[in-house]
Amino acid sequence: MTMTARSDTQITMQNFQNHPYPRVYSVHELLAGLRWVMTRLKELWSIWVGGRLSPALREQVIVAVAQTNECSMCEHAHARHALAAGVSDAELAALENMDEEAFDRATWLAVAHARSLAKADFAPGEGNELEAAVVEVLGPQACRDVEDVARVMTVANRVANTLNALPARRRGNPVPGSRLADELLINLFFLPGAWLGTLIAATRQRKSPLAVWRQARSGISSHGTARAEFLGKKAAD
Repeated sequence: MTMTARSDTQITMQNFQNHPYPRVYSVHELLAGLRWVMTRLKELWSIWVGGRLSPALREQVIVAVAQTNECSMCEHAHARHALAAGVSDAELAALENMDEEAFDRATWLAVAHARSLAKADFAPGEGNELEAAVVEVLGPQACRDVEDVARVMTVANRVANTLNALPARRRGNPVPGSRLADELLINLFFLPGAWLGTLIAATRQRKSPLAVWRQARSGISSHGTARAEFLGKKAAD
């Protein structure tokens, strides 16, 4: 039976709330996440390099998952990728509030499914009704691709949040559930790569690396004004 847009909303609205604080990693959890990534490299290559999932849909899923995991750094970076892939400022703003009317049904279901899985930390059996709807509209392969994108970006989100947790601790604002030992080890391993990514982004944006780094860490993005206007309009309505 074909699901209506209204029934999609009823299924998913309860799962749209973001995590109450940035999701971080312990070293043990990180190793498990990286092992999963290694098992999906071929599929991830087909999604990103082979174009099996459209770049616009992929980036909207990524931004939505980053919002769910409270990762402002990833949200900022991939908002730019989404804009480059043809996603509008209004659509990016609508992701924050999960406004169903702003999306076609296929995009709405894919994004809702990804957010639901991320919120439940990909627990077995979660999101079965949404999964069935995504399979119906996009097909089984695209559904698996959406799930893979959501999961690999959750790994990236939690790494980025753990990188940010250490300076937050130094400022006297530790992230709940984050341990100093994990923050130190994960920063030691990933921080050089994060700075390399910052240098590449700075070159593309023609900004100083420090400016790009600060902008990403603060979560200030190029669609911030549009998002604020959109949310203000929704509140007024």
